[in-house]
Amino acid sequence: MDETSLGPGTTAELSRPRRQYKEDRRAKRKSQGRKRDKQQQGAKRVNWQSPFLWSQIEAAVIRAGKPWKPREILREAQKSDHASFVRLTEQVIGRWIDDSARSKGVYKWRDSVLARVAAGNSPGGQWTRTGILVHPYY
Repeated sequence: MDETSLGPGTTAELSRPRRQYKEDRRAKRKSQGRKRDKQQQGAKRVNWQSPFLWSQIEAAVIRAGKPWKPREILREAQKSDHASFVRLTEQVIGRWIDDSARSKGVYKWRDSVLARVAAGNSPGGQWTRTGILVHPYY
């Protein structure tokens, strides 16, 4: 299966393992409410900060050396696992690098990127449902 098709073996699906877990959990429960009229679509976006991809990116950074150059990091990542990193671009890697620290000669990731790395396989989203006892201003 190639990377352009959206199936269960794509990097986008593999970077979101909780997605299938939630779907399996939903299938085991008794159905309530309105029936689904659409099936779940394959994931399109890759969670690059998932543990199995981020560890390879960190290894590529070490192999690329300093100064951090997005193109070199991308080349090293694609050398190690071309199929997983075929959709990663150097522009995306460039957005992850902290420019203010880079101007001081320090190479590090942005704090927001490190927060997503800490979240790992649960990249988040918004939880909009609240209970009746929750204060409305929170």
